[in-house]
Amino acid sequence: MSVAGIATPMSDNDGPAQTTPVPHGYSPSPQGAVLAAINGQVQMATANDELWTEVSQYLLAPGPGRDQWAQARSLVTVDGEVTDPAKFVGFKITDFSDSSALVVLATELPDGQLVAYPVQLERLSDTWRLVLPTQDTAVDFTEIDSLTGFTEFSADQGE
Repeated sequence: MSVAGIATPMSDNDGPAQTTPVPHGYSPSPQGAVLAAINGQVQMATANDELWTEVSQYLLAPGPGRDQWAQARSLVTVDGEVTDPAKFVGFKITDFSDSSALVVLATELPDGQLVAYPVQLERLSDTWRLVLPTQDTAVDFTEIDSLTGFTEFSADQGE
């Protein structure tokens, strides 16, 4: 599936179970957590002015990070396709339970640089939701030299 020009994965088994108003409904499995992490990041970055409130409601866990994101998002306009998007190329699950998960996503930036960053998830309302850090606790990308230790990912898989 492509969202605003960014390839995003989906799975018949792990989600999303629903695609409207935004993709949501991921299985309680580690695979569901990975799909929710990637799709949540893409939706947060690309949701247009009509859908960003739905992203907040369906994909983000309540808390101060979500509140700060919504406040900042309300001040900008987003619409259209992303013309040279970063690509998700790998992942690793560093923590997993029935109620929470920590997924580290590896991304290839348009210039070829590889970076990784953590995505915290919480299981709420029968789906995974992203737990956003506050602006003062946000983690920056970490440059990585290779995908060693990551499960390599192709956006074509699972479609």
